[in-house]
Amino acid sequence: MSETKAAGLRSQPPIRVVSRPGPPLGLIFGAIGGLAALVIGILHLDRLPIALCYMKVLTGLPCPTCGSTRALGRLFALDVAGAFAMNPLTALAALLLAAWAIGDFALLPRRRALGLEVAPRTATLLRVAAFSALALNWAYLVAAGR
Repeated sequence: MSETKAAGLRSQPPIRVVSRPGPPLGLIFGAIGGLAALVIGILHLDRLPIALCYMKVLTGLPCPTCGSTRALGRLFALDVAGAFAMNPLTALAALLLAAWAIGDFALLPRRRALGLEVAPRTATLLRVAAFSALALNWAYLVAAGR
C-alpha cells in the first residue's frame, strides 16, 4: 500500500454520518415507530393486564424486548425516564431513531438521506457493543422483574 493511501485511510474517522442519495430509511422507520407509539398511547396498550410475551408466559422470564410496548407508551406520554425504566435499550433505540428520522426529514427536499460509514474494525467493535448492550438490557429486565 502506498504511503499516501495509508495516510488517507488513517485520516478517515472510524464512523462518519454522510448525506447520500437514496430512500430516507430513517424517516420511514421513524414514521412506523411514531405510528406504533401513537396507537399504543391512544389505545393504552401499555396498560394491558395480561402478558403478550410468549417467552414470559412459557418460561416466566422476560425476553430481551419485554417492556418495549410500555416504553413506547411512556415515550408517547413524554416520560423519558419512565421509558428507560421499562426497557432501556428500546427507549434508547427509539430516541436514536427519532433523531435519524429528523435528519432524513431535513434532507428530504434535497432528495438525500443520512447514511453511516463505518470502518471495518469499528464495525466489529459496534457488533460486540450491540450484543453486549442486548445482554445487559436482558439482565436488567430479569433483575427488574419485567
